[in-house]
Amino acid sequence: MRQLIVGERALIERAWKVFKRDPRELLGLDDAQAVELSGKVVFKVDVFDETTDWLPGMTLRDVGWKAVTAAVSDVLVKGARPLGVMLGVGLPEETLDAADGLFEGIEEACDELGVRVWGGDTGSSDHLYVSVAVAGVAENLVPRSGARPGDTLMMSGHEVSTPAAYAVLLDGAEPCARVEEAIEVAYRPRLTKQEFWLEASRLATASIDDSDGLALTLHYLAEASGVRLVVEQLPLSAALLACAERWGRDPLEMALYLGGEEYNFVFTTRDPDTILELAEKHGQKVWRIGKVVEGRGVVLEGYGEVEQRGWEHFGGWTARRRASTT
Repeated sequence: MRQLIVGERALIERAWKVFKRDPRELLGLDDAQAVELSGKVVFKVDVFDETTDWLPGMTLRDVGWKAVTAAVSDVLVKGARPLGVMLGVGLPEETLDAADGLFEGIEEACDELGVRVWGGDTGSSDHLYVSVAVAGVAENLVPRSGARPGDTLMMSGHEVSTPAAYAVLLDGAEPCARVEEAIEVAYRPRLTKQEFWLEASRLATASIDDSDGLALTLHYLAEASGVRLVVEQLPLSAALLACAERWGRDPLEMALYLGGEEYNFVFTTRDPDTILELAEKHGQKVWRIGKVVEGRGVVLEGYGEVEQRGWEHFGGWTARRRASTT
């Protein structure tokens, strides 16, 4: 047991050589951490697990980036400014020598997102996992449940890309033009700009990030708000359009059912014009993608009813399994 304790201490020392400290910390290196916060505190825990989340070709640096980004996304989309993260890291023995890459990816994401590592725990595991707990503070919270008929449905972030990446990485599809761009989004997603969203979220009536696939994301928002979403358009990346044409696939179907972990923000508002003005001010891509009406469910104009399927833990890719049998 003594060798394990010494090994963990050495690993923690390596981590703190990479992570920058937060001047708001009250305890420093201790059994727990304390910071002074005011406002509505928003919490989230997210887990990156090697057995379900590690895409072929991802480096440990990519894993660190994505683990932090996924957790921070859920706090930011609620209208909160993310402040700090706590980590729970399990490492197999064969990854210990390369663990600095994981820490560097975590720190790069923290720098990008304006948060700091406040502490955490490390341990030996038979597979890699990274649990990230995030705390943020909000003045105005944006729930999933606030959309009302008459609202405009919008999306911020980037054009839908990951379905092309997953087709190549998970299904063995032949690589196509610009697919490397889609793979980069899958490995290292980037969030809606924080300063834009903290202004825009004051005008949002409901919001959710796209992590489980666009179809499920839209259904989650519609169900929580008790409304029907009419999708009029979806912003598709050049990579997805090129790959879908090469493979003879419908790019809209791929975008709805075979993507996920884009971390775009899907939201509703009663003031879309001001949202677009803020987007121009901050250099943020934002699209009007539809509207909110009375009823239930999700429909894509010119396509029909959108089915409620995508990624679900304990069920996996329901959409991908279905697509592979057709």
